[in-house]
Amino acid sequence: MTQIAPESAAGIATQPTEAITATDRIAASRTAANRLERQALKLTLWGNAAIALLGITFAIKTRSEAIFLDGLFSGIHLAISLLSLYIARLIQKPGDQDYPFGYAMFEPFLNMGKGLSIIVVALFALFSAVMALLDGGRTIEADVALWYALLAATGCLVMALVQRYFSQASGSPILALDYKNWLIDGVISGAVALAFGVILIIQDTSWDWFIPYADPALVFMLVLVVLPLPLQTVIQNSLQMMGKSPGEEQAAEVEKIVAAALKAVPHQEYHLRLTNTGRLLYVQVYLCVSLAQEESYQAGDVDRVRLLIYEPLNAQFPFLAMDLVVTCDRIWVDRAVMPA
Repeated sequence: MTQIAPESAAGIATQPTEAITATDRIAASRTAANRLERQALKLTLWGNAAIALLGITFAIKTRSEAIFLDGLFSGIHLAISLLSLYIARLIQKPGDQDYPFGYAMFEPFLNMGKGLSIIVVALFALFSAVMALLDGGRTIEADVALWYALLAATGCLVMALVQRYFSQASGSPILALDYKNWLIDGVISGAVALAFGVILIIQDTSWDWFIPYADPALVFMLVLVVLPLPLQTVIQNSLQMMGKSPGEEQAAEVEKIVAAALKAVPHQEYHLRLTNTGRLLYVQVYLCVSLAQEESYQAGDVDRVRLLIYEPLNAQFPFLAMDLVVTCDRIWVDRAVMPA
């Protein structure tokens, strides 16, 4: 996005001395958020381990594929949680010789992998359910299965509430996705409990012919309900990895902050490029100036402009990477992303 500015004041406003203090406060807040994120990931690790163990144990006892699928999803979440703990530390590291632009790209890659793994398992479960329906269904112990579903639903919904708190407190996209997963798992387990309750009710009635079909039918419906979330996760994170710009609301907020910061800065126009990579917002600002205005842009002046833009942006977006380029020739705006 490009904005044309009226002729501004001849000089560049200096940043107040409180700016460094504000930067320190934001850095301390980010450190606290990272600590909360690690605590929440450890908690979700143990939660997934408990639900996975509970699901597989009850699946063996009841011969229910719906319960086995629920336990398998928790097992996948457990494996991803282990990776998430590692990635959460990795993305805090600065760029190095191997990864000069840092490790932020690992976060959407992790989330996309998680979505793909759930899709693959769900499709296999869907195929198994269809085959079971065509083969006359399967018998399960509904009374035992009901107890599992009630325990799993309660545990998942409690974890969802806890992860929602941690997600809001830390601003972590990993925890935001984790909260959604726990919530959906809880709702699904509640639906499974309801279905098994219905099976118990229709026993020894004219509807008992449906009982062998209940479990594969339930798996079929659960897969159809679950699939949209991992599909959305895969699409969203793959678009981030391809460098798609953030949503209009976030872009408008960045535009508003940058425009306000540049009011006192001499320039002809400026151009913004934005992209999200996981939790990281990358803002590229190109400031086009005239040859007459060029005299106001010594190295120290450019750094003061950077600070004018960075401070209010960082206050709104704690996980921020920003770059400012000052040029007299607009062609360098285009050459930054492709030959021109």
